[in-house]
Amino acid sequence: MDTGTGLSFGDLLRRQRDRVGLTQEDLAERTGLTSQAISLLERGERRRPQRYTVQKLAETLGLEGRQLAEFESAARSPSARRTGEPPRLGLPVPPTPLIGREDEVAAVAGLLTRDDVRLLTLTGPGGIGKTRLALEVAGRPHEAFADGVVFAPLAPLGDAAMVPSVLARTLGVREVAGQALLQTVERHLRDRRMLVLLDNLEHLPAAVPMVADLIGSCPRLTVLATSRAPLHLTGEHQFLLRPLSSSGATHPESTGVPTWPEAMELFRQRARAVAPNFELSAANASTVARISRRLDGLPLAIELAAARVKLFSPKALLDRLDLGLQLLAGGARDLPERQRTLRDTVAWSYDLLAEDEKLLFGRLAVFSGDFSLGAAEAVCGPEAEGDFLETLASLVDNSLLVSRAEAAAREEDEEPRFAMLGTIREYAAERLRSSGEAGEIHRAHALYYLTLAETTQPEMLVPTQREWWWRRLEEEHDNLRAALRWAVRSREGDTATRLALALWRFWSARHLSEGLRWLEAVLTVGGTGGAEPEEQARRRAFLLLVAGILATRHGDYDRAVALDEESLALYRELGYRKSTHGPLRELGTVAYYRGDYERAVHLHEQALAIAREFGNASGLGLAVCNLADTLRARGDLEQARSLLVESLASLRQQEQRLSIKRRLPVINAIVNTLTRLGSIQCETGEDARAASSYGESLQLMWRYVGRAYETASCLGGLARVANMQGRPQQAAWLLGASAALGDEMGTPLTPIARADHDHASATAREALGEEAFEAAWDDGHTTPLEESIATALEM
Repeated sequence: MDTGTGLSFGDLLRRQRDRVGLTQEDLAERTGLTSQAISLLERGERRRPQRYTVQKLAETLGLEGRQLAEFESAARSPSARRTGEPPRLGLPVPPTPLIGREDEVAAVAGLLTRDDVRLLTLTGPGGIGKTRLALEVAGRPHEAFADGVVFAPLAPLGDAAMVPSVLARTLGVREVAGQALLQTVERHLRDRRMLVLLDNLEHLPAAVPMVADLIGSCPRLTVLATSRAPLHLTGEHQFLLRPLSSSGATHPESTGVPTWPEAMELFRQRARAVAPNFELSAANASTVARISRRLDGLPLAIELAAARVKLFSPKALLDRLDLGLQLLAGGARDLPERQRTLRDTVAWSYDLLAEDEKLLFGRLAVFSGDFSLGAAEAVCGPEAEGDFLETLASLVDNSLLVSRAEAAAREEDEEPRFAMLGTIREYAAERLRSSGEAGEIHRAHALYYLTLAETTQPEMLVPTQREWWWRRLEEEHDNLRAALRWAVRSREGDTATRLALALWRFWSARHLSEGLRWLEAVLTVGGTGGAEPEEQARRRAFLLLVAGILATRHGDYDRAVALDEESLALYRELGYRKSTHGPLRELGTVAYYRGDYERAVHLHEQALAIAREFGNASGLGLAVCNLADTLRARGDLEQARSLLVESLASLRQQEQRLSIKRRLPVINAIVNTLTRLGSIQCETGEDARAASSYGESLQLMWRYVGRAYETASCLGGLARVANMQGRPQQAAWLLGASAALGDEMGTPLTPIARADHDHASATAREALGEEAFEAAWDDGHTTPLEESIATALEM
């Protein structure tokens, strides 16, 4: 395959090998490949190297940035990119067709196909239709973007630091320890020909440098942004969206049916949606044209006005609209003319609402992104007059609220969801602030989502609800962020602390760097409201501990040590000896990762002694596993085995005495213990026992836990067993499946697990030969996880 440099993969491989001064034999030895395989690749006789080979070569050659992008891209087949329809990730389907804008759609689509256009910004005032036009362009076929289109909605975000999280979530990218999330996203996009649509960027100026980084590090990426103002980046192309036209009706002779200007056609279609008998005719056309011109051709303003035809004729509508805008002419003079018009139109629509509708409209501004019917009623319904559902439906009818029902795409038992367009929400937030109840509604919002977070904790759920838990928190993440943001800014320490403690596991698994930032922010808030001083200190100690856990997973060991030591000191000051096992264990984990095994053993032995003293089953299981890892790394294999066997027997006894919900922490400890025991049994040549240990661990995990880091370890362990039993092809397949889950979880292997994985890979590769190993590994890597688990258990 030819790259932008004109070089094939073989040419690039040879050039990079020469750059670092390695012979083919040197490179083969360092990557675990054969020198014959290197020679075939460089001669072009193997044009499609497997992903595993490319990864190992790139790591050994130290490739980064553009060099890595070119290298990985050269290894990919053009046909592999273009089979089937390119994916459209997170791209919503607009509920109504786009009216007019044919020329603009064609112009924007044309600009995006140009090689010199890497960043195109759609600009214009709020309500002009930037998002709708961008969605129309993004939803059409694009040969230039063979790897698909990504839609990142930024309007719900209050912090530019969250932008990488939104991109990662949409792309399905997991965080990598020790690497900034934006770098992980860039690495994922680096060799892909994709279009990224960043919607509503104007309120996040701190995100603009991130856009520049994305474009600079991903040579085949194109960004389409919507913003009320240009981004002012080098190479930016701007497209100013014009208002809709309200003049130029035609009467084609072939049909005799008038073709209305786009602004009037939009009014007609939106009016018919609420009043099916409405007709645009010669009698009212001039009035509708005046309404459209009065609203400066802004689509959102026209839609708001058209929603009123079920109450007013066009003439009465125009009279009231003129009166409303005239009465409001004294306000918001610092805004541009068209933005004033839109704001005044929203204000006019607001003034026509009944009092209970006005009250609910303002209160709904508290939500970020979309929200459920139950959330709306719980947060905004108390003391509201009239029927809540009818009031909500009226706001939808009047185009002040958007229904996200999309029944076909949702589960039958799920509630409908709603959202406000950004411009309308801005006005609603003004009304909420002026009502004097903003603090009360924000507090109700935060407490609602606090309750949701606390009642969806893993220990509160039966195993079959685990995946539902992940989905629910992900779906509500924008509002959880908003609740936390309000609690931190308002110094509501109790709410902020409880939210953080309820969400830290979710962050650890899905949003690592964001979770660490939130925990750091909550730690700055101080006290915890009405809690007693001792309770405040206890919660702070645990916050420090979980922040330390996330920092360790993120690879920030210095910060992790500081957090863990502060947690330990606070627990000791409180006299909470039982709780000190946590920070001691985490300090030992950092020492283990750093290779300081003597310190790690000392710390883990202290944690284990405290867990035993207080009969803490979960803490005991973790302490034993961590100590066993360290002892094994230090060479004390039999001592590690004895610890694990003794712990396993104790855990099995405890499990039988507990209810299913209380049993889960013990089951987790059993899973971890069995995995480590299997690893030691592999080292001592006990393949049958190792297979049994790994198999039981995998069954328990899949039945009670779902996706977990230990699943990858079990699959890798079973690969070692397959090698021992003379089944290298199955070993290679299992290693590929293990790597796929590791990539998904975004958690690096521990040093000893990495050594096990590399040894298993080298053994299977030597037995199979390079090509057969890579084919089996790639097959395992692309197999769905559920199928991988079932196949592994059958093996």
